[in-house]
Amino acid sequence: MLRWYKNLYLGNTVRGQEKKLMRRLEKGKPAPGVWLVTIASNEQNNLDLIPSELLLQKAFRAHCPMIVGIGFTKAEALAILLRIVQEVYRETENMNIRAWLLERERAEDQSGKI
Repeated sequence: MLRWYKNLYLGNTVRGQEKKLMRRLEKGKPAPGVWLVTIASNEQNNLDLIPSELLLQKAFRAHCPMIVGIGFTKAEALAILLRIVQEVYRETENMNIRAWLLERERAEDQSGKI
């Protein structure tokens, strides 16, 4: 099962289709042209930009980091990445994007348990 960020960032062309697209990716079906923004698999980095086709590989799928954004094109996924970077810098004045996203996810989990 893939891990999805609770406040998933979406490209403009994905809005309204995100649930269908997420189900497709969960089932291991191809989604040509779709790009994902994920927490970086290397802890020294912040984010990765990957084509959804990588999820068709069982080895990658089993270790796929949390998905934080979806775009229908690489350019749209890059725009999402830029939006995340700007939001983090605006709120924290630093570039520890990974920690900020994970902290927001933890806070969301805790608020949902109350």
